[in-house]
Amino acid sequence: MKTIIGTLVLATVFAILMTLLVIYTGAFNVATTWKDPAPISWVLETTRENSIETRAASIVAPPTKGDKQIDSGFRSYREMCAMCHTPPGGTDSPITKGMNPPPPDLAKSAEHMSAAELFWATKNGIRMTGMPAWGVTHKDGELWDIIAFVKKLPEMSKADYLALDARLEKGHDHAGGGHGHGDDSHGGNSHGGSSHGDSEPQKNDGHAHKHDDDGHAH
Repeated sequence: MKTIIGTLVLATVFAILMTLLVIYTGAFNVATTWKDPAPISWVLETTRENSIETRAASIVAPPTKGDKQIDSGFRSYREMCAMCHTPPGGTDSPITKGMNPPPPDLAKSAEHMSAAELFWATKNGIRMTGMPAWGVTHKDGELWDIIAFVKKLPEMSKADYLALDARLEKGHDHAGGGHGHGDDSHGGNSHGGSSHGDSEPQKNDGHAHKHDDDGHAH
C-alpha cells in the first residue's frame, strides 16, 4: 500500500514539475499557425462540448416568433457573425483562415447543438477560440433572434441566403451597445446591414467602415 501511495505522490510531483516547466520555459507554442496534436485537440474539444452542454442544461428556449424574428436574427448574424462563420455558399474570410481552432460551420452546429446550447455559447463566448461573449453588449431577446436564424441555416442554400441578404438591405442601427428591433418588444428601432446584392455572401473584414451617403456608420 505504501508503495502505491509513494508512486502516486511521485507521479503527481513529476506532473506538476513538467507543467511548471512548460509554463515557465515557453515550450508550448501559442501561435494559431501551430496545429495541435490529436490528443490536445481531443482534450480541448471534449472539454468545450461537455462544458457547454452542462451549462445549457437549465436553459429553456423560448418559442420562435416567425419570419419577423428570423429577419431580425439574420441582420444581427450578418453584422456580428458572418465575419467568422462563413454563410451558406460563401468563402472564408481572412479572419476565418487565421483562426485556430477554426470557427465551426453554424449550419452543421445547428443540427448537432440544441437552441439552448447555441444560445449559451453566443451569450457567454468560448475561451481560447476567438468567440466573444455577445451577452455583454446584447440583450437575451436579441440573441434568441440570432439563434432562431441559425437554426434555419441547415436548410438554407446560397441562393436562399443571397435572397434574404438582398431583401434586408437597409443599414444596421447601433445604439448604446445593443441592436434595435422592429417589433415593440425591442423598442421599435430598425435593423439592417450592408447589402451584397447578387454577389457572393460576404463577411465583415473587421475594419471600421463609414458610409456618408446613407448616414450610418459601422
